[in-house]
Amino acid sequence: MSEKYKYESGAIHLDHHKELHLGKVNGSNIRDLMRDFFERDAEEVDIYEEVTNGLAEIQEDMKVLKDANIKVGSTAESIEERIRKCITLLMKINIKVMKNGKEVEEPLFKLQNHWQAIYRILVDKHFCKDSDFDGFDLYIKKVMPNQVHAIYTKASVKQISQTDFNKPFVKWKFDSETSGTLRPFERMKEVAQRFLDILEENGL
Repeated sequence: MSEKYKYESGAIHLDHHKELHLGKVNGSNIRDLMRDFFERDAEEVDIYEEVTNGLAEIQEDMKVLKDANIKVGSTAESIEERIRKCITLLMKINIKVMKNGKEVEEPLFKLQNHWQAIYRILVDKHFCKDSDFDGFDLYIKKVMPNQVHAIYTKASVKQISQTDFNKPFVKWKFDSETSGTLRPFERMKEVAQRFLDILEENGL
């Protein structure tokens, strides 16, 4: 008989605390006992099959994730590590510009205030809080790549609050009265757009 039934003198105790006294056992009680026994064992079989099937599905999902071609690395990586890799990709982008009548290549991300573009996009993507420059300072120091083209400072990023770049990226529009000159504005916009594209291409 199943281990769920414990024997004591004069009675049979079930694990759900029902008690059948031996002195009162009759045909009806025996039928109830056997029905309870088989029904409860059937429930255990169903639970076992459900758990087994669930584990099989989890194993299959893990295999799909393992085989997936994820550009920034495995899903086990932290968000900070993935963002660091995205910033690294941004730093590797070169563009062609005209200097002294000659076309030359230089990093897209070149000026210190280009960190404002990273701030804006990370805020828009809800990785950082708007206007929380102390929080952004702590965050960026965790995710900053080893090599950068422009030194990061909190003070330079904080200056964004005095510019048109303080608006969400989708609202960036050049205004000759408030945006300064066109070329730096377009360069900042390109930095922000390329960073946004890299994040989204890599699932962030």
